[in-house]
Amino acid sequence: VHWIYGPVFFFYIFVMNFGILNVVVGTFVTSAQEIASKDREALVKFELKQHEVQTRRIKAFFEEADIDKSGTLSWEEFESHLRNDKVKAYFRSMELDVSQAHDLFELLDADGSDQVTIDEFLEG
Repeated sequence: VHWIYGPVFFFYIFVMNFGILNVVVGTFVTSAQEIASKDREALVKFELKQHEVQTRRIKAFFEEADIDKSGTLSWEEFESHLRNDKVKAYFRSMELDVSQAHDLFELLDADGSDQVTIDEFLEG
């Protein structure tokens, strides 16, 4: 057996191992990308669901605060609803400061009518 066959055989084994490892790594990367894609879809679904839940909570808050059931919220209705301890806790959970409620009301009142509609309330 000629001495050149030893290094050629060694080179052949090296190339084959390198090729097999490339296939294994490629398979791993492909599966990781598929999993990440599914995670992204799940994250989008979760965020949409959270937005829907938050919208329902805000609508419920609006309906509770709208004492005269007019479909609009006056400052007096808003202020009286904010005196409730549960409402204060809800505002704190949303990281809103109840002490600046009048500023919030003015921001929500987009048309300057001193009345906030449900649409203005949700957009705010």
